[in-house]
Amino acid sequence: VLFRSYARMIAERMGKNREEQEIIYRAGLLHDVGKIRIPAEIINKPGELTDEEYNIIKIHPVTGYHILRGISDDNYIADTAKYHHERYDGKGYPNGLSGEDIPESARILGVADSYDAMTSNRSYRGALPQHVVREEIEKGRGTQFDPKIADIMLQMIDEDRKYTLKQAD
Repeated sequence: VLFRSYARMIAERMGKNREEQEIIYRAGLLHDVGKIRIPAEIINKPGELTDEEYNIIKIHPVTGYHILRGISDDNYIADTAKYHHERYDGKGYPNGLSGEDIPESARILGVADSYDAMTSNRSYRGALPQHVVREEIEKGRGTQFDPKIADIMLQMIDEDRKYTLKQAD
């Protein structure tokens, strides 16, 4: 199961119809397209990013927005890409939006993307144990994440007793 499938699963549990689930899935496919502008040595850096490198990473949502805004009549996918790093408490980027001001699709992708990052092998660490991932989602509930969407992800984690919702080894 890949990250974009997590977003689709969350959307399904939120009662979204198949078309809405598919759009969220597509947004998941394209949400990080702006990383094309980020140098590979920053994307693949094995250690902690410097403040300057982190500031470079932070441009990818806006770049993605500009790439995607012309692919459909509405800006649903482009807006999802632009705002998927906003935080429920307003401490995210690029605009510092909070709560319901963040598009729902971006709030869904924010939880799914974070879950995927923690459950995948990265250049700087391996996938985290499921109990650690659960603790992080719980800790971010209401601050980093929309609490309703975090609750859905927590339920999915609790149901996944064999920890199959993660990157294959």
